[in-house]
Amino acid sequence: MNTKQRESIIGTNDDAASCKLSAVNLGYYKDDYVKYFVKKAIKRPPLINRGFFTRIQCIEDLILQFLNTYPQSEAKQIISLGCGFDTYYFREHKNLSKYKITYIEVDYDQVVRNKIKIIQQHHTELQKQQHQTQDRDGSGSGSGSGGASSPLAGIDFSDAAVLQHQLEHLEIKCADYRLGSIDLTNMDTFSIFDADHLNVDFSVPTLFLSECVLVYIPPQCGNNVIQWASTHFKESCFITYEQIKPNDEFGSMMIKNIEMKGCPLLSIQSFPEIKDQKKRYLDLGWNRVEALDLKQVHSYFINRDRVREIERLEIFDEFEEWDLIQSHYCFVLAIKSASQTIIDSYHFEQCLLNKPAPTPATSMKFFS
Repeated sequence: MNTKQRESIIGTNDDAASCKLSAVNLGYYKDDYVKYFVKKAIKRPPLINRGFFTRIQCIEDLILQFLNTYPQSEAKQIISLGCGFDTYYFREHKNLSKYKITYIEVDYDQVVRNKIKIIQQHHTELQKQQHQTQDRDGSGSGSGSGGASSPLAGIDFSDAAVLQHQLEHLEIKCADYRLGSIDLTNMDTFSIFDADHLNVDFSVPTLFLSECVLVYIPPQCGNNVIQWASTHFKESCFITYEQIKPNDEFGSMMIKNIEMKGCPLLSIQSFPEIKDQKKRYLDLGWNRVEALDLKQVHSYFINRDRVREIERLEIFDEFEEWDLIQSHYCFVLAIKSASQTIIDSYHFEQCLLNKPAPTPATSMKFFS
């Protein structure tokens, strides 16, 4: 991968954050934090907003399964690979704290540097926003920032030496959050997870999250990441979201459009179909693997009442294009555990066994 390709991949982060803010501003889901990571709000088409809702909701539902698989009092970790400007740690901080979660994010140097600068610039708003969220549901003091219940608790953002150290070493560390730089194509950089840096605990249940990340790096590099995770973390699961089906007419057009932006999908031809995705993880040490395309996720996995809520938000008549796009993205859920009970406790493809009746196409009508 050359420097130009890497810069183009980094650029997709800004676009994703902008799309998330568009969906948030229209009420698809709640996120009081993403606005701080977007330079200018842009209203996206309903097709994009609905797609990002489906992506975000699926991730949240699968993470909740992971959290509920182990005792609430047991320490756990989430490691976001290629985190970009994702705000899950901030928006779900109050809930994550109940589960003894340490949230760890890694990405390219440039992304991490930019994220640190934004966190430093808006740390007061980020921490204050958490208190305001708590006030709305009847808990929290509603005053001050940086308290024990706030994100980034314990970091002294008034200390210039602390801020300089964060930028020089490209790391932020506090009790429940770590941010650091990595190159997923270079296994030597995985030393970032050692005790001297992000201090990952290899003995606790750990969830890996990869959103449109591995598909951009060479197949063997992605394999190395997946196998490293299954080898080093005995109790873990791996959530992957990425493009599939490059060889049909729409897939070929999708590939060309992405290549024109300078960031080719370097591994999509090696794992073009859902069956290939599942085999990849099974071959690399995971005990059980399930996968759905995004059309199936939206139609059958996500709660029907929740889907009906968002279908009332905007006029929507792009059903043919929606089906095409969503069938070319997939979620993979891979599970590793010494306990067969834990392995069997996750549910994803099960939603296909008892498919509910399709939601009536009332979304073409406008509801205020």
